[in-house]
Amino acid sequence: MLIFGVDPGTATTGWGLLETDKLKLTPKSWGLIETNKDGKTENRLELIYKETLSLLKLHKPDVFAMEKIFFATNAKTVIAVGQAQGVMLLAASKHGIRVCEYAPGTIKKTITGDGRAKKKDIQIAIRKILGNHIKSQAHKKTHFDNVADALAIALTHAMKEGENNV
Repeated sequence: MLIFGVDPGTATTGWGLLETDKLKLTPKSWGLIETNKDGKTENRLELIYKETLSLLKLHKPDVFAMEKIFFATNAKTVIAVGQAQGVMLLAASKHGIRVCEYAPGTIKKTITGDGRAKKKDIQIAIRKILGNHIKSQAHKKTHFDNVADALAIALTHAMKEGENNV
C-alpha cells in the first residue's frame, strides 16, 4: 500500500510517501510544499493545490492521510491551516484517493507511545523507525519537523489499518 501523508500548513506543508506491507516499511519520497509567507492567500492556496495535484499524479498513492485540524490558541493560524487542508482534500478528491484523518494526539501516541509528545519526540521516533531509509536519500534538511510529521501521519495510518506492526 502507498500512503501519502501530509502535515498541512500554508507556509510549509510537509509530505511523505510510505510504502508498507505487513513485513516492512519503506519511505519512498518526501519533501515540502513551500509558499511565500508574504504572498496573497489565494496565490498560496493555488500553489498548494497544484503541487499536491502534481505529487498525487506522480506517485499514485492508495491513501491520503492527514492530520485533523484542531483548535489551538491562535484562531488565525487554524483558519489558514483549514484552508490549506481544503485545497489538499480537493486535490485528493480529483484523483479519487481515499482520505483518512488522524487527531494529533492519536499520531503522537501511535508513533511515540505518548499522546502529548513534543515535535522533537516525533522526529526522534521517525528517525529511529525509518532512519536508514531517510539518511540514504539526499533531501533538504530544513523543516525536517514538517517532513517527520507527514511520515508520522502515514505511519499512523499503516499501523491503524493493520498494514504494519512496528
